[in-house]
Amino acid sequence: FRRACLSSRRGGSHRQSHLHPMPSSSPLILGFLPLVSGISISDRKPNFLVLFVDDMGLNQVNVPHSPDIYGYEGDANKISTPNVARLASEGLLFQNFYASFHVCSPSRASILTGRYSIRSGIGIPNDRYAPDAPGPSSGGNMVFTAESVGGLPLNETTTAEALKAEGYATLAIGKWHLGARQMYLPTSRGFDEYLGIPFSQDMGESFWGPETPHLPFQPTALPLLNGTTIVEQPVALNTLAEKYVDKVSSFIKRMTSSDTPFFAYVAFNHIHEPNSCSAQRCNSSIRGPVGDAVQELDWAVGQIMSALESSGADNNTLTIFTSDNGAPLGNDNHGNLPLRGGKSQCWEGGFRVPGIARWPGKIAPNTQSRAIAGTIDLHPTFLSLAGASLPADRVIDGQDLSPVLFDKAAHHHDCYFFYNAAAAANAEKELWAVRCGAYKAYWSTNTPGPSWAAGPQDPPLMFHLDKDPSESHPIAAHGSEYERAMAPISAARAAHLQTIELVPNQNARGSSSAFALCADPTSTPHNCTLNPENWRPAEVCASKSCLEANPQFVGKCKQHAPGWQPEH
Repeated sequence: FRRACLSSRRGGSHRQSHLHPMPSSSPLILGFLPLVSGISISDRKPNFLVLFVDDMGLNQVNVPHSPDIYGYEGDANKISTPNVARLASEGLLFQNFYASFHVCSPSRASILTGRYSIRSGIGIPNDRYAPDAPGPSSGGNMVFTAESVGGLPLNETTTAEALKAEGYATLAIGKWHLGARQMYLPTSRGFDEYLGIPFSQDMGESFWGPETPHLPFQPTALPLLNGTTIVEQPVALNTLAEKYVDKVSSFIKRMTSSDTPFFAYVAFNHIHEPNSCSAQRCNSSIRGPVGDAVQELDWAVGQIMSALESSGADNNTLTIFTSDNGAPLGNDNHGNLPLRGGKSQCWEGGFRVPGIARWPGKIAPNTQSRAIAGTIDLHPTFLSLAGASLPADRVIDGQDLSPVLFDKAAHHHDCYFFYNAAAAANAEKELWAVRCGAYKAYWSTNTPGPSWAAGPQDPPLMFHLDKDPSESHPIAAHGSEYERAMAPISAARAAHLQTIELVPNQNARGSSSAFALCADPTSTPHNCTLNPENWRPAEVCASKSCLEANPQFVGKCKQHAPGWQPEH
């Protein structure tokens, strides 16, 4: 990875067997076996490294692949990602890898619990389900605000909590977005260490974003936490990737030298808007600021993998690279191609994301899989490989990926479920789509298409995703192909809905200024300023490349330094 980095400066049933697949309509998983698809659980427990990108679509990384795989084109080769490409060449590239939801908070709840977020009450719009929620209205947004009262319920078991009980050291980096109160922050949810912005990087005032308060999503200057302490406010987004790399690299080296198994959950704030990067990478991509952000993300991946390699932990570490949802259409219209739609939608472009798994000596290099898999599978996979039992008192929707990773099993989930909103009280109406095998049926759609209007679909629309990944040509309703495919989809949908139970609505708990993250409420002229120099980052204002890529910065640089003129 050093060479690549230099070139990129610019519940209850048994676990699924690959021989006898467990139907997805039976989502309970209990216990573990001492042998996992030929990978024995030895005294030396494996490490787990998750590289979790924010808002990255299937087409935003540039990864060589066989002709029968689509996406992964770096937006028509406008974006270069040699480090992610090397990750794929040394491991397994997924074609059908899914986030569990189309926006941030509910997706993050699932990756750390192995459960669809409808089971934890996260991902519910207050305008439709809790119009009287306390604090300023969050409207139709389904994520936690910067002053959220709620968070990931304390009765949910996170991956970090389960692995910590098995002797693992645990680190969380970056975007958390599962509650900003101390009781919900990573160090209260199983992580020994945390460095990051506890929500999206547009959910606070900064040089890169708005500089005036906007409730409830941007109430204060954007904070950077070390544990539960604000160490920078506003955070300098142009140095954020470097800070994260240094922290992860140090953690890996410390844990490896002490022979301690580790779980590092690296949830980058990249590439969520505002698309930020260091001055060194400004204007490095012909795709513009979003391309610059992707290429900085790639640089960070390369640095972390180099640290893993130099520490000696490489051959005992399962690394996963993926994203929390698809790219937002307003920010990158090509980021999800050839898929339809994007973030905040139930179309494939909202849920289907890049997926790469690497473990030298265990996962065959330069391989590809079309199995239906997703972020909900990481929790049960890690626990199984660590020799830990899954909770026996709840439904686990994810399945152990070991047969796919180690035995090249072609099949994983029978079916996958797509909620528009995670409202258990209205689950049947909010379960907009179900995929079983190559077929996906929609009971409602976010947008119109060539032959259908937006909204409820009766009969449901159906697409053959292998033949029609852009979901443009519905299969004729009531024909023989439609009826053959709809039977198992309808049965799986009904069986899944039977497992949904009412839980408290975490979004409905609203927001409160009492939970604002503020280092100095008396600071002027901006509230909660700990680092006034970050309102005008000298590195960015002195960079001709940054000002060319982000012309809106010229006014901001002038505002904070009267008489300043950009270099020509």
